[in-house]
Amino acid sequence: MRFLFGSVAFFAMIIISIMLFTYYAMREAWNKSPNAGVVYTVSFSPAFNEGCYKVFMDDSLLYAGCPFKADTVLRVARYVTHEPVTVAGIDTVVAVQHFTSSSSLFVVDARTDKPSIIGVGESRTINLDIKDGRVVAELGK
Repeated sequence: MRFLFGSVAFFAMIIISIMLFTYYAMREAWNKSPNAGVVYTVSFSPAFNEGCYKVFMDDSLLYAGCPFKADTVLRVARYVTHEPVTVAGIDTVVAVQHFTSSSSLFVVDARTDKPSIIGVGESRTINLDIKDGRVVAELGK
């Protein structure tokens, strides 16, 4: 009977050790992933209350407002999609990253259709303001 209890306790310790190792290894790998936790925060100054604007990141419409509400805060997360493609007659799946550091933020005045283009880069916070009729951005980490 002692042998049976000892064997079960030993087996349980091995299973718990494997589960803890897997949990901590996966958590560490997730934290080191280049796409993990990248969220862009776009905020607007009160000067935007006066007009109609559309906000795009790359080719995605994030917000459109007429009248635009300046208290709006946009949070955009980086993500990956898997697209099926055929290359030289071979079907394969390609991982496509969206909203990377090479992305651009477009603010389009709906009345004039004139875009303002802001490179996002490695900035996580983007504060937009209107000065002299132009959209200016303050980029922060």
